[in-house]
Amino acid sequence: MKGLSRSRQLAAAAAVVVAVALVRGLWPRQEASRQRPPVPVELATARVGAISVTYPITGEVRAVASAQIRPEVSGILERVYFREGQEVTAGQPLLGLDRAPFRAALNQAIANRRKAAAAVQVAAAKARSAHTLARTARLRADRYSRLGSQGAVSRDQEDQFRSDADSLQAEALSRDSEVVSARADLAAAEAAEAAARLRYDRTTVRSPISGRTGQLRVTPGNLLQEGNTQPLLVVNQFRPIDVVFALPQRMLGQVRRGLAVRLETGEQGRVSAIDNAVDPSTGTTPIKVSFSNTALRLVPGQFVKGALQLERLNGVTLIPQVAVQSGQKGSFVYVAAPARGAAPGSAPASAGAGATARPGRAVEARTLELGPANDGLVVVRRGLVPGEQVVIRGQFALGPGARIITRPPGGGAPPPPAPGASPRQP
Repeated sequence: MKGLSRSRQLAAAAAVVVAVALVRGLWPRQEASRQRPPVPVELATARVGAISVTYPITGEVRAVASAQIRPEVSGILERVYFREGQEVTAGQPLLGLDRAPFRAALNQAIANRRKAAAAVQVAAAKARSAHTLARTARLRADRYSRLGSQGAVSRDQEDQFRSDADSLQAEALSRDSEVVSARADLAAAEAAEAAARLRYDRTTVRSPISGRTGQLRVTPGNLLQEGNTQPLLVVNQFRPIDVVFALPQRMLGQVRRGLAVRLETGEQGRVSAIDNAVDPSTGTTPIKVSFSNTALRLVPGQFVKGALQLERLNGVTLIPQVAVQSGQKGSFVYVAAPARGAAPGSAPASAGAGATARPGRAVEARTLELGPANDGLVVVRRGLVPGEQVVIRGQFALGPGARIITRPPGGGAPPPPAPGASPRQP
């Protein structure tokens, strides 16, 4: 029994020796952890400001007006009055066809119109003469009718003069119908002349709108056919120009005409039209935005990205978005403790006699309730007050119990985390 007790005492003594050795081996590491140097970081101050609430969009550029140029008469292309890609105005000549056959047709129509006009004059003259003879005959018939009633002339003579007057009256009416027919012929001749003149004028193909010309698909000397379905070229209006994008139906209540839209390329426009129906297959509504496009950077058919400004928030707390990290409890930032009247990076006052001062400023991980973000800033709804400072560079090297020293903006990449350190998750 004494031997067994002696063995237990020796084993206990050995365990104590091992424990002391382990404690002495670990103590320098724990002390080194507490004495870890401060992490250089950059800070930003939470401030009160304004921010725009935006919605990202992707849209297609469409011309406000687009004209496909086709020949309205058949003929040989003789001249081209523009350069491809040139800015043209409405009514400006673009193409010229051979005018000779159209000029001949117009001259023939002019001659026919003049001939018809002369026929109207002749018919009118004959009608006037016939009416004069008819009136004279009617007066003579009336005079002989009175003489017949007095027995001065025979009944046969009275009937003869009355018959002559009726015949001349019928002749005058016939001449009137000839005048009407001649005037109808004149109207037809004038219409034919107008049509010939119109076809003659259409030998010069003009731009119906102001815009930029595209590529011409024919060259001088080619026969252009009237009614061809293929356009010779296309003219698109570039100023102003539209961008059409699809907006989810859940956001229709937030959109109205006049809202600002800014593209990634820098162009700014306004919502000009909202469609009156939702596409049931996509659940979206087409929205049209008008741009002045003075620099001609927007081209029809181009796809562009931008942001629709839904509203403007004023008097909100803002911090840089790069300061925000994601943790198990949501979004959080590292908040620097206020410097106690000392320069950034200096050691704080001693906590008591014999205490060792630790350099740098303390930081804490603080969970935030965030709002909209835009242009690198994010709204803080809860968890931070204006004037507090947050870490915006070097935060990934921070961990539990870490301390920081500030450095000027752009002071280089942050150092790697210390061995065993990990970003703090609130």
